[in-house]
Amino acid sequence: MIDAETFRSFLAEFNRGVFPTHILWYALGVGASFLVLARPGKWADVAAKGVLALLWAWLGLVYMIVYYTRINSAGYVWGGLFLLQAVFFAVEIFWPKIQFSPTARPRLGHLAAAVAGWAFVGYPITALIFGHGWPELALFGAATPIALYTCGMLLFTFDRRPRWRFTFIPFMWSVVGGLGPATQWQYYEDYALFLAGLILLIAWFEASQKYKKKKKP
Repeated sequence: MIDAETFRSFLAEFNRGVFPTHILWYALGVGASFLVLARPGKWADVAAKGVLALLWAWLGLVYMIVYYTRINSAGYVWGGLFLLQAVFFAVEIFWPKIQFSPTARPRLGHLAAAVAGWAFVGYPITALIFGHGWPELALFGAATPIALYTCGMLLFTFDRRPRWRFTFIPFMWSVVGGLGPATQWQYYEDYALFLAGLILLIAWFEASQKYKKKKKP
């Protein structure tokens, strides 16, 4: 059983080991978000999908398999799932099925921007409020903020037929990675990920129902 001290030590070891790559991930994430919001279209889609593929490959290989397995062998399972998610996004670049459309459904677009933005600003601020500073702070480059960001970005895509393969793994991690640290190790800021996962699931279900109604003769 992992205790709070072990989890904090894991995050500290991870942050020290990979710093300053956090800056790169912040830059890529903010850049992709800016393109989707300011210049939506083909190249913004390619950029967003490419960044998401890189982020999930990083989570699977480095965060989970290299570091998290040192405290929990389940990291190999999650690492494999995260790498699979990276493949889904990478394949999507060449055979597109989803499109990032911030203006197609304005209310959902605003919510998407808020969730994605929370990963960059709100999450670290609330983490500091709850007493989790450097090096125990989960910065952008760790699983929770990247999953938060992914939930927000996926909400931009629900004006078309929603694809379950992009939603399932982030939603699963929002439950495990959101509730686990929050309830077991007092990382209360991670409740935001669980909430984002619920929003993603509800939006996915709503979009699925709308698509089915359109398909009916």
